[in-house]
Amino acid sequence: MKLKYKYPCIDEINILDIYKNDKYFYDWYKIVRKILKTKEFQKRRLFIHHENESLWTHSIKVSFLSYKFALKYNINAYNCAIAGLLHDFYTKAWQYSKELECLDEKYREKFIKKEKCNFKQLHGIHHPIDALDNSKKYYNKFLNKKIEDAIISHMFPLSIFNGNFPKYKESLVVTMIDKYVSFNLSNIKEFTKYLGLKKIQ
Repeated sequence: MKLKYKYPCIDEINILDIYKNDKYFYDWYKIVRKILKTKEFQKRRLFIHHENESLWTHSIKVSFLSYKFALKYNINAYNCAIAGLLHDFYTKAWQYSKELECLDEKYREKFIKKEKCNFKQLHGIHHPIDALDNSKKYYNKFLNKKIEDAIISHMFPLSIFNGNFPKYKESLVVTMIDKYVSFNLSNIKEFTKYLGLKKIQ
């Protein structure tokens, strides 16, 4: 497994090095490698997501753990791997980091223009819609209706505000694994930030 990185990662660890000794790793990697190798997806190595973890690392965690869960419970593992990888493939970083300066300003537009937004435009409500639109733009050949549903509904129950409910088993898997990977009880005061309902300065 060789992966050349176009961008440095804000994380101290390489999540792929951690997972590569798992017996399921290489079958999972065959599914996701073409996306991981793209320049556009590697830009997420510079996006802060949760607890100073990059969006790159978070997305790989959700993808790999969803894949393993799906295998165990006889759910479509391909769908879970792709949906897990792309569930947060939103266009603009929602938290600022100096590393973003090496990217085109469209990726940090929220920090440059600082426009007011209504409730449905808050990150926690809107980013699944953005992620699906962006996934269709860059990786449409990897998508199907179940993957698309898993992406757009993964913030359930917040997805209700945009009329999106998980319709398939894959959607429920990605929703559950995303919350498992993201939720940090030791930082309960930042719960609204975790949900993307707190405005980031």
